[in-house]
Amino acid sequence: MLKRMKRKDAGFTLIELMIVVAIVGILAAIAIPAYIDYTIKTKVSEVTNAFDALATSSAEYHASVGMFPQTTYAISDLASLPNRYGTWSYPTRASNDDATYQFAFNGTISSSVASCTLRLRISYAQATGYAKQWDSTNSTLAVKYIPK
Repeated sequence: MLKRMKRKDAGFTLIELMIVVAIVGILAAIAIPAYIDYTIKTKVSEVTNAFDALATSSAEYHASVGMFPQTTYAISDLASLPNRYGTWSYPTRASNDDATYQFAFNGTISSSVASCTLRLRISYAQATGYAKQWDSTNSTLAVKYIPK
């Protein structure tokens, strides 16, 4: 018959547990900022997608009427726009063929985009068609989250 020997040192040593805790801490230090950046990017892209819908409906308006909507025109009539991250402004027109739409973020997304304004300028030239140009009052937002 075989006899089993009991091990006195069964289990983990303190060093092994400290190594595991250190590895988990390093992984968390890498993952948490990436996750936060991802959630900000997702929320900002919701707004930029609304801008794209607004640009499409504005271009259709321009094609049928011959000018972009005036400053008194409610842009919510052009597209369904999310309001939970900030407020939309009335369009401003430099000319019949040039309009600017803007969205002012509030602090609900992140402090990095709080009090930031995102603008989309849509212009029309007969030779080239419609063109979009993005602009932001926050350079981090412009570099990381605005479509190119």
